[in-house]
Amino acid sequence: MESSEERIDVPYIKQVLTNGLTVYCDPLATSRSVAIGVWVRAGSRFETADEAGMTHFLEHMCFKGTPSRSAQQIANEMDHLGGEMNAFTSQEMTCFYAHVLSENAVHAAELLGDLLTRSVFDPLELSREKGVVIEEIAESQDDPEDLVTQQLYEVHFGNHPLALPILGTEASVMKFERGDVLSYFRKNYHRDGMFLTISGRFQWPLLREGLEKAFADIPPGNNGWTPPSSQNFKPAFQRRETPRDLEQVHVALGISGLPVAHKDQTALRLLNLHLGGGMSSRLFQEVREKRGLAYSIYSTSQSFVDGGIVRIAASTRPSKKQELLSILEEEIARLKKVPLAKDELVRAKNQLKSSLLIGLESILTRMNKMGRDIFYWGEELETETLERWIDEATPEDLLRVASNQDWTSRHSLSVLGPERE
Repeated sequence: MESSEERIDVPYIKQVLTNGLTVYCDPLATSRSVAIGVWVRAGSRFETADEAGMTHFLEHMCFKGTPSRSAQQIANEMDHLGGEMNAFTSQEMTCFYAHVLSENAVHAAELLGDLLTRSVFDPLELSREKGVVIEEIAESQDDPEDLVTQQLYEVHFGNHPLALPILGTEASVMKFERGDVLSYFRKNYHRDGMFLTISGRFQWPLLREGLEKAFADIPPGNNGWTPPSSQNFKPAFQRRETPRDLEQVHVALGISGLPVAHKDQTALRLLNLHLGGGMSSRLFQEVREKRGLAYSIYSTSQSFVDGGIVRIAASTRPSKKQELLSILEEEIARLKKVPLAKDELVRAKNQLKSSLLIGLESILTRMNKMGRDIFYWGEELETETLERWIDEATPEDLLRVASNQDWTSRHSLSVLGPERE
């Protein structure tokens, strides 16, 4: 596969390295850059109680030294390559990625492979990074929006692992020892629990040679290894109000979402856009434009393998809290009772299509989409399929989803702010 091949609207090209590691390629000859993502089937929801925050902590530690590179040398090489090299941890996956100029693709691949197969987890670096992560936790606890959102997850997901913070807690992070990190690394970072996605302009023969060397030391899956299992959940639908000395009261309301690979996922996204996805949304118009109750109000949908949550967030003066909550409940109830008018549905469809298609003009987004599709669907969803699902959605579909999700009678509520009304 040469760089002159251009994938426009055809499925990804699947490659398998000599060691069995799977690579999904999305060549685009018109690009000047390449994005490489290494996906690990490890996330915070799969941690044990003793491992709380370990997935995220390990993501940090992979940048802290290998036999051939110190932490400083890794940082220097990342900057020398230009572009971007980073990682993120979610509830269900971890991704290490690089977005660089095409001529730096092999070097970026070699660096990623070194980090993900040969990290030494030096005890001194581990001790330092504990401090870094604890400061990250403290920073999150100083942010009212982060706090009210984490509290919402706790009251919505109850005793399910999705309720736990991705960062862990200061107490859990302080307990981590090098042996714990090595054990977790060996359990999750191996051929059967990882795959790569590559998008942009690259010469496959050269890049493959680089990947073969970079990931030569990756171990095969442990004997009997199986993908992490998801624990199905039912929303707890609880309420919690936490006093905090703030000028505003912060409100987060949660209603039932859907799994990523659910047939009604497109209808849910359209409903979410109509409810609180932009300046023309029902919530923005009713809460901000008509009543001036909040500067910022929005809704967002988050989905997992086996369920999800639609989160509505806003902040207002304490004296306006009850009025705000009443409006939120009225607008949620409206979704179940009043079908979208033709122009409202067209507007939501245009928003969703634009987000998809304009986003795919970014090489990094293309790589990211391919990885998430393969993780959740087992294959990449073609753009035409997603467009067709959007085009085929009807007002009746959206009404049915709102009704099936029982949005009018059951929701979770998180409130953070001063006690005074």
